[in-house]
Amino acid sequence: MNRIQARSPYIINIDEVGQTGSKIDLYIYPSNQSLPASPTYTLSKLSPSLTQTSNQYNVSPYVREYINNTINPNVYNTVGQASFPNFCKVRIVRYKLTLSGYTLLNTTDYTGWNGWGYYEEGTNPVLSDYFLDQKTYYYWYDPSAVLSTDVLKRAGFITLEVPTGGSLRYTNLVTGSIQSAGFGTGDYQSAPRVRPTWYADGNKLEVLSSTSVVLATYYFRPVDECRYDVITIDFINKYGAWQREFMFKASYDSIEVSTNTYQLMQSNLANYNPVEGMFKEFNLNGRKSIKVNTGSVTEDFKENLTQMSLSERILLNGYPVTMKTRSFDRVKVINKKDINYTLEFQPAYELINTVV
Repeated sequence: MNRIQARSPYIINIDEVGQTGSKIDLYIYPSNQSLPASPTYTLSKLSPSLTQTSNQYNVSPYVREYINNTINPNVYNTVGQASFPNFCKVRIVRYKLTLSGYTLLNTTDYTGWNGWGYYEEGTNPVLSDYFLDQKTYYYWYDPSAVLSTDVLKRAGFITLEVPTGGSLRYTNLVTGSIQSAGFGTGDYQSAPRVRPTWYADGNKLEVLSSTSVVLATYYFRPVDECRYDVITIDFINKYGAWQREFMFKASYDSIEVSTNTYQLMQSNLANYNPVEGMFKEFNLNGRKSIKVNTGSVTEDFKENLTQMSLSERILLNGYPVTMKTRSFDRVKVINKKDINYTLEFQPAYELINTVV
C-alpha cells in the first residue's frame, strides 16, 4: 500500500494536457474507521499560465493532524494488528480543471505515518515495508523478569506491512529450534522481536513471502546486565513506528530548579519583622535531567541514535522526554575500537504538577 511519511513533504502533482487548474479531495480518517462520506479537505489551484500548467500540493501537514503517537502497544507475545492511533488512512482524489469544468483523474489510497525521508532519498521516498532497519539488536535479559507485567524488560516489537500470504520465522540462536508465526487480518501488523520462551537465548527473525523467500532478516541478542540500572528507551523512528533501545551502562540523574523573584514590601516599614525577608520567589519549579550510556555498541548503532535524535516522540522508562544531546560524533570503528555513546534526556514535564 502507498505510504505517506508525513514529517517530510508528500507532493501530489497534477499536470495534464489542456488543464487550467486542478483540485484534490483529501479523505483522512483513523485506521480503525470507515471512509468518511465527504472529503476532510478540498484543495484547489489555478494553473500559472497556459504553458505552465503544473499544480503541486503538499498533503503532509493535513495528514499529520490525524496521527497520534501517544499509545505504545508493547507487543511481546502475539502477532496482531498495528495500533490505530499510530497511523491513519488517506484517500486522495485528483481532478483537472478545463474550460468544461472538473474531470476526475484517479483515486489513490494511502496510509499516513509520522515518519520521514532523508534529503538524499529525494521526493516522496519509498521506504522499506519493514519498519526497522535490518541488522542486529541487543535487548535486556533479566532472568527474574515477568514479561506479562515487566513492560520495560520486554525486547520490543517490529511493525511491518504484511506480505501477501507471508509469515514470520523465528530461529533460536542457541538451539537452532525454529518456530513460525502467521499474520492476522490487517495490512499492518506488529510482531514480537523475540519469542517469550527464548529470552535467554535470543533469536533470528525472518519475514517470509508466500513462497518462503526471505524478505527481511533481523538478529536479537540478549544482554544480562547485573551491575547497572538498565534504561529502556522507546521512540518513533524514521518509518513512523515504535522502536525500542536499551542503555546498558551507568546513568545519572540531576535536577535544575528555575524561579522568578520579586522584592517584597514589608508589612510594617517602621517596625518590620526580619522573618519576612526582602525577596519572595514565584513560579518555582524544577526539571530533571537523565544522562545515560549505551555501553559498547557496533558502528551501525549510530543510525539508531540518528533516528532517535530526530524523533519527536521519545519515552524513557515509559515517560515522555526530549533529547538534550543535540550533537554527537557518528563514530567509525576504524577511528575508535570501543564505541560508547553518552546521551542526556530531559523529561517533557516539570517536577511539580502544574497541569490545569
